[in-house]
Amino acid sequence: MKPRLKFVRGSVIATAIVVLFLTLSFAYVSLIDRELEEQTYLYLSEVGNQGAQLVEAKVETHLQDMETISKLIEASGKVDQREMLELIKINAVKSEYKRMGIVSLSGELMTTDGLTYSVSERPYFTEAKVGKVVVSDTLADYSDGKPINVYAAPIYRNNEVVAVVLASVETEKMKNYLEVESFSNQGYSYIVKANGDEVISSLHPNSVGVFGNMFKVLDFGEMRAGDDMTVVRQKMALREEGSFSIRYAGLERHTVYQPLKINDWYMMTVVPTQVISDQTRRISWYSFLLIGGSFIVITILFATIFVFQDRAKKRLERIAYVDEVTGGNNWQKFKLEATEVLESKAVTSCAILTFDIDRFRFINEEYGHEKGDLVLKTVVKILKERMNKQETYARVSGDHFAILCLCDERDKITRRIKEFIRVLNVEREAIGIKERISCHFGIYIIEDKKGNLEKIREKANMARIAAKTADNHHWFFYSDAFRKKIGDEKEIIDQMEDALENNQFEMYLQPKYNLHTNSYCGGEALVRWRHPQKGLISPGEFIPIFEQTGFIRKLDMFMLEEVCKVLKSWEAKKHPDISISVNISRKNLNQIDFIERVLSITNQYRIHRGQLEIELTESSIFEDVDRMIEIGQAFRNYGFKMSMDDFGSGYSSINLLGNLPLDVIKMDQGFFNSRINREQNHIVVESTIDMIKKLGMTVVAEGIETKEEVEMLRKLGCDIIQGYFFGKPMSVHEFEKQIFLKQVIFGEEGKNGN
Repeated sequence: MKPRLKFVRGSVIATAIVVLFLTLSFAYVSLIDRELEEQTYLYLSEVGNQGAQLVEAKVETHLQDMETISKLIEASGKVDQREMLELIKINAVKSEYKRMGIVSLSGELMTTDGLTYSVSERPYFTEAKVGKVVVSDTLADYSDGKPINVYAAPIYRNNEVVAVVLASVETEKMKNYLEVESFSNQGYSYIVKANGDEVISSLHPNSVGVFGNMFKVLDFGEMRAGDDMTVVRQKMALREEGSFSIRYAGLERHTVYQPLKINDWYMMTVVPTQVISDQTRRISWYSFLLIGGSFIVITILFATIFVFQDRAKKRLERIAYVDEVTGGNNWQKFKLEATEVLESKAVTSCAILTFDIDRFRFINEEYGHEKGDLVLKTVVKILKERMNKQETYARVSGDHFAILCLCDERDKITRRIKEFIRVLNVEREAIGIKERISCHFGIYIIEDKKGNLEKIREKANMARIAAKTADNHHWFFYSDAFRKKIGDEKEIIDQMEDALENNQFEMYLQPKYNLHTNSYCGGEALVRWRHPQKGLISPGEFIPIFEQTGFIRKLDMFMLEEVCKVLKSWEAKKHPDISISVNISRKNLNQIDFIERVLSITNQYRIHRGQLEIELTESSIFEDVDRMIEIGQAFRNYGFKMSMDDFGSGYSSINLLGNLPLDVIKMDQGFFNSRINREQNHIVVESTIDMIKKLGMTVVAEGIETKEEVEMLRKLGCDIIQGYFFGKPMSVHEFEKQIFLKQVIFGEEGKNGN
C-alpha cells in the first residue's frame, strides 16, 4: 500500500504542481497579454505624438513662412494688389505650394498662376482679415475641385490689414506625413475635427478611406475596450486625449486620439489588434504546450518566453528609436541617451551641435532619392565611427542632424567639424556625387545640464540659421550676447519704418575746417535716431542692421533730402556757400535708378550741385571699381563732388587711385591717432598727402582731436581738418551758430570745439 500511497501522493503532488504551473502559466500569459496591450497603447501613443509633431511642425513652418512673406510685402511698401502678387511669384514657383495669391479686403483673389475669383465666404479669409495667421480645414479647390488646405496671413500697412496673402497645399501631400511605418506597416493615421468631420483621410488598405464623419463610422462598430463613443465625444470637445479598441468594417483596431495644435484638429492613430494578438497567441500556445510536457520543457518554455520578450522589446525599441532611412538613432533615441549623459555627474562639459546638408534638395533632384538616402546613410556612418564614449547623435528629420559632443572648447569642436566635412567629401566621391557637399553647424555649449533638451536644441538651431546667413561661416556658436543681439535687431527692424515715417531720424553736422583759409568750409551729414523711449541712439547700433535689411537705401535718400533742405535754407538766408558731404551706402550703388533718384531730389530743391559732396567708403569703392567709375563720372558731369571716405582703413590699391573720378580723399583717423609724430608714420602721412594733392584731389584728415595734430598736418600740406578739435557732430541749429554767426577761425577762442 505504501508504494501505492506514495504513487497517489506523488500523483497528487505532481498534479498539484502541474495545476500550479498551469495556473501560474495562464496567469503569466494573461499578464503578458495585458502588458503587451499596455505597451501597444503606450507605443501607439508615442507614434501618434511623433506624427502629430511632424504635422504640427510642417503646418507651423508654412504659417511662419506666410507670416514672413507678409512682413516682406509690408516692408516693400507695395500697396497695389498686382504689385504684391509680383513679389511672391518667385516664392510660389520655388515652394511646394500648389499656388499662392493676394486677396483684397473685398475678398477678390488674384493667384500667381493667373486665376481670379472671390474667396470672401471662405472662413480662413474672414480670420486673416482680422489679423490672424491661419490654416484652413480641408476645402475643395475652386479651380479643379481637388481637396486643399489654405494658409493665410494678413498684410499690414500702418498697423492695419490691407490685404491677405495665401497659399494652398494639396491635402494629398499632407497624407505623406501620416504614414505610420511601424507595426509591420499595418498602422495608419488620419486627422479629424473635434466634431468628427474628416480633415485628412488615410489611403492605407486597413483604413476605411474617405469617411465624411468619423463618429458616424464608429457608431456602427462594437466597442471592446477603453473609452466609449460618448466619452470620446466629450474628451474631444474638451481637447483631451484618449484611446479605445473597437471592431468595425470586419477588423478590430486599437486607436489613440490626440489633439493637434492646429485649429480643432485631432490625430487618430490606429493599429489592428490582430498585429499584437497574433504574437500573444503564439506565446500562449507554446507556453501551454511545453508546460504540459515536462518540467524540462517548462524550463525551456520560460527561456523561450524570455527570448520572445527580449525580441519583442528590441523590436519595439527599434520601432521607437531607430531612424527608418539610415538605420541610426532617431530624435527619440537621442533624447534618451543625451538625457542620461547630461544627468551623469562624470560629465562636466558638453555641447549640442545641429547641422544640415546644403542644397540637399538639389542632390535628391539631380541624383534621385536613392542617392540622397545614401548620402544620409554616409553621414550616419561617419558620425558612428567618430562618436566618443557617452557621445550620441541622431537624424532629427530630413537632412537635419544633432550631435551631443563632450567638449566645450571651441577650437576642438571646430576641428572635429572640419574633419567631418573632409571625410564626408571623400565618401561622397565614392558614392558618385560630383559636387562638393558642405554643411552649416549651429553650436550651443550647454551651461545648465538640467535644462530642457528641446530648448537646448532650439538654441543650437538658432546658431545654425545664423551660420547660414553669415558670410563664409560654416558654423556659429550660440551665446547670450547673440540671443540679446537677435532680440535687439528684431526690435530695431520692427520699428525702423515707423521711425522714418514719424521723423525720428535727425541730421547732425560735423564741421570741416580749411587750414589754408583758417575758416570753416563745410560739414559732414551724420544721422542720429531720436527714439521716443530710448533717447538718442548711436548710428553704430542701427546702421549695420539697416545695411543687412536694405533699409539703408531709404535712409540714404532721407539724408540726401535733409541736406538739400538745409543748403536751400542757407541760400535763402544768404549764408556763405559751404559744402556738405553725405554718405551713400553700397546698397544704393547697386540700384539701377540710383543716379536718377539723386537728381530728382536735388532738382526738386534746386541746390547748387557743387555744394553737395557724395561720399563713398573705401570698401564700397574697391568692391566694384567699374561701377564706382561709372557713377563717379556721371555725378561729376552733373556738377557734384565725389569723395572717398575711410581712405587707408582697408587695403586700397594705390595704382587705381589716379583712375578714380574723385575730388576729395578723406584719410582715415587710423593714419593719425597720436602716432603722427613717430618718424615712420610721419613719412607715410606726408607721402600720402603729397601723392593725393599731386593727383589734383583735396585732402581731408578725419578724427583730429589735438592742436599738435592740427599744426603737424598744416605743415604737411593737409587741406581740411574734421574732428573734435574743431567740433563734434551737432544739430543743424548749433552748426549754424558756430559756423555762420561766430565764424570761429583757427587760433581764436573756442577753437577746440563744443
